Amino acid sequence: MGSAAVIAVAGALLLLHLSTIKSEDSALPHLTQKSTGFCTIFVDQNAYNCQEFVVQTEDGFLLGVQRLTARSAAASKGPAFLYHGLFLGGDIWVMNQPSESLAFILADAGYAVWIGNTRTTTFSYGHTSFTQHDQGFWDWCLDELARYDVPAMLKFVYSKSGQKIYYIGYSQGTQAAFAALSQGQQLLDIVEKFVMLAPVAYVNHATTPIGVAAVKLYADKILMALHINFFTFRSKTGRQLVDYICASMNMRCYGETISLLTGDNCCINATRRAFYDKYELQATSTKNLRHLAQQFRTGTFSQYDYGWWGNMQRYGSFNAPDYKLSHIPSNIKMMLIAAEKDSLATPPDVQHLLNELSYRPTFMSIPNYAHLDFVVGINANVDAYAKAMSFFQSQ
Repeated sequence: MGSAAVIAVAGALLLLHLSTIKSEDSALPHLTQKSTGFCTIFVDQNAYNCQEFVVQTEDGFLLGVQRLTARSAAASKGPAFLYHGLFLGGDIWVMNQPSESLAFILADAGYAVWIGNTRTTTFSYGHTSFTQHDQGFWDWCLDELARYDVPAMLKFVYSKSGQKIYYIGYSQGTQAAFAALSQGQQLLDIVEKFVMLAPVAYVNHATTPIGVAAVKLYADKILMALHINFFTFRSKTGRQLVDYICASMNMRCYGETISLLTGDNCCINATRRAFYDKYELQATSTKNLRHLAQQFRTGTFSQYDYGWWGNMQRYGSFNAPDYKLSHIPSNIKMMLIAAEKDSLATPPDVQHLLNELSYRPTFMSIPNYAHLDFVVGINANVDAYAKAMSFFQSQ
């Protein structure tokens, strides 16, 4: 049997397998319609001021945004905005000790730190009309993050601070910014500089085990065919899906979900794994995952593909339009920090991204890093964060 036939059979078996557990998984996992209190959970109130804000997008989502400043230092260096990646929330920036967590490091250095949270993540506030039980609550992908979430949060921060913003994105937080910038969103008027950690545009060279296996098995299409609107590793469906993919692809999983998603990371503090696992990984929409899978399969950085008829209705063309990185203005001030062992933002895909830009941004690559080391690595304060802050303060 050829490889294509094997994949087709495995996909059919996966569809049958998930259809048998869907009814058992009808109850949503521990997702909230309101934030459970980012400042209360993660921030030492004696050392830092922390405020919670709600930012409404044009399509009705209520995003959680937190403002963090150090009590021991005046916020004299301006606002810094942090935006997380896929399956994460804004809490990823405060998971380690203050000396190792980017949000606290920036606050201690004199920045007013603003932390963004994507729609439907734990520390956002839901929607003006939909509940998490509604299909409309999960009807979004990267396109909506670029069109609504990123501009809404940055405009809110700018309105509150009156100063141009230092933007730090990670993983999908960089991809959303690249997409927004390529479509002419007026971000340069309110952003001073961009730092992209584990920068993502193209993903067709990704080698992360679960990602490759899921894409080959068309797990994204199967989830949508079963009308499963969101995906989380905390649900029974999520756990069963991972177990099935691992067995089908002869992968040795051992419950290491984070490593299976990101590849082997060099510098994560193993003693804090229980704390990480308590809050991460978070849910995302099935549509968002399918959009990423489309980009993986086609080797493009494009908008969501609705099929030729849906594309004609939405875009006026048979194919989904590309996000053209060459349209990003050449006067932008940007730094990319990549990882040489990254299984998601792989070196070939990062090079493809660099080749498509109309200018050469400041660039560095960390030899021993993988994907997650940028946000919870115990050495990231020296290897990445210090470099980012030096870039912010350079002329």
